Amino acid sequence: MTRVRAAAVWAALNLTILAGCDNVEWGGARVAVVPPPPQATTPEEVETGPTEERLPTGQILYYVRQVGTGATLLPLAEIAGDSLRPIEATADWERYGQRFISEHLRQGAEFALFHRGTRVGTFVAQSAGVPAADVCPRVPRATGILELMPGASQVREFLALSKPQAPPEPERRDVPVYVPDRRAQIMAPILAERLLRARGAQLPGNWNQAMAQLQPFPVAGAADPAFASTFLVGDTLGPGLDDEGYALFFIAHPAPQVGFDTAYVDFADYARVGKQAPRVVDFLDWTRDGQPELVLEVYGTRDTWFEALGRTGRRWRPLLSTRCETPAPAAPAAP
Repeated sequence: MTRVRAAAVWAALNLTILAGCDNVEWGGARVAVVPPPPQATTPEEVETGPTEERLPTGQILYYVRQVGTGATLLPLAEIAGDSLRPIEATADWERYGQRFISEHLRQGAEFALFHRGTRVGTFVAQSAGVPAADVCPRVPRATGILELMPGASQVREFLALSKPQAPPEPERRDVPVYVPDRRAQIMAPILAERLLRARGAQLPGNWNQAMAQLQPFPVAGAADPAFASTFLVGDTLGPGLDDEGYALFFIAHPAPQVGFDTAYVDFADYARVGKQAPRVVDFLDWTRDGQPELVLEVYGTRDTWFEALGRTGRRWRPLLSTRCETPAPAAPAAP
């Protein structure tokens, strides 16, 4: 074939292909134009879609509160070793919440209830839903009934784990009670005064009124319990009020010769950071290492959220914060 004839053949082929023909005949030769195969789709994209958000696959820590004759269950975080992963959706809360309910909060699902580190009953889910868009955090939650051991009916709040995943601890016949002893009651204000002086904070006029909570709890390797305490000045332990005053929260471990030594301190000056008043909700060894972790509820002027603390050695560290509202800047303090 001459160069002129070859050029004519390719020109005809190009024109035919552009015209949309699939088959071309030229000089007795038949040329087929085959489109490329469609791009392969991975099984994950077929099953869940490329933008589907991850659901928790490990054990989940829940908070349960009695409401009237029933109770409400709220997921706090996924337990990941000695850390916690928050329950959250970055895009579509409604879809994420419905998938979470289908996986973890189906009707009839049972959850083991714990109070002061001991199993005291069961929560049975009856219904679940995703709260309105103005609820923060917008995690799905369930309502249901409580099946409590004798003596636990007066307990108003619990920590919970899915019953199939809960440790095989038998339910006790008595509800554990941790009452601050005289040493803790004496040492808490002494330690608080040292911590406040070190931060240049105004001391309370009445230490008994300022001590909003004193909660003892067991610690590994010690016969005596440790304690957590909250001191407030210009505030009360609850939501609302204003951004004036401060909150001091600390954990103290029993120590030889000195009695107690501080292992964790959190000081919130409301004039700088806004109201942040914490209290201990409960403690539970959800990592199963012999050392309980703490769940706190923190009160702001407009919102309430949960936090968690875990221990590494003798020191404690934050594990979780469910706060989703950005606090408004506090007004500058008067000179």
